[in-house]
Amino acid sequence: GILVTGVGGTGVVTIGALLGVAAHIEGKGITILDMTGLAQKGGSVYSHIRVAKRPQDIHAVRIAAGEANAVIGCDMIVAASDEAIAKMQAGHTRAVVNLDVAPTGAFTREPDLEVPRRAMAEEISEACGPGSADFVEAGELATALLGDSIATNLFMVGYAWQKGLVPVGREAIVRAIELNGAAVESNKAAFDWGRRAAVDIDAVRKAASP
Repeated sequence: GILVTGVGGTGVVTIGALLGVAAHIEGKGITILDMTGLAQKGGSVYSHIRVAKRPQDIHAVRIAAGEANAVIGCDMIVAASDEAIAKMQAGHTRAVVNLDVAPTGAFTREPDLEVPRRAMAEEISEACGPGSADFVEAGELATALLGDSIATNLFMVGYAWQKGLVPVGREAIVRAIELNGAAVESNKAAFDWGRRAAVDIDAVRKAASP
C-alpha cells in the first residue's frame, strides 16, 4: 500500500487518479481511497492506494496501522501527522517527503509560526527506520523549474518512482498523464525532474537556480 499525504486544493488527489489509470493500462488491480476529512482547501488529505498484480488480490482498501510500504509526503506537516506516522513501520515503510510546507489555516492567523521541520523529519525517519526516508525541497525545485507549485506532486511521484516506491511502469504513468489531458507537458516534465532529483539532486538544484 502507498499512502500519499498532502493538503487539500493542491492537486494531491490527482496522484491517486493518475496512478489508477496507469495501473489499469497495465492490467493491474488498484484501489484508491481519498480521506479528506473536513478538508476541502487547506486541510489534510490522505490517499490510500493499493496496487496488486490482479484486482482480486486486494482485500482491504484502507491502509491499516504500520501497513504502508511507501509514503509519498507532498507536504511535511501532513506527512508528520499522527495519522500518517501510525501507518509507518520501521523496516517496512519507505518514505519520500517534500520539505516545503503548504500554508495551513494556522499560518493565516499566525504568519510568524515557525514550522519545526527538523523535529518533523526526525519523527518520520524514526517511524520508517534508519535510511528509509528521503527529504527533498520538491516544492521549491518544481516551482523554480516549471513555474507552478502544482508541479510538486508529479515531481514527488517521479522521485518516488525512481526510488522504486511506485509499482507501475513509467510508460503507463506517462500515458495516464496524457489521457488526463491537463498540463500534459508540464506534468511529464515534473515527473522527469523528480526522477532526476532522486539520482542527482545537485544537478537539479543547479538547473533550478541558474
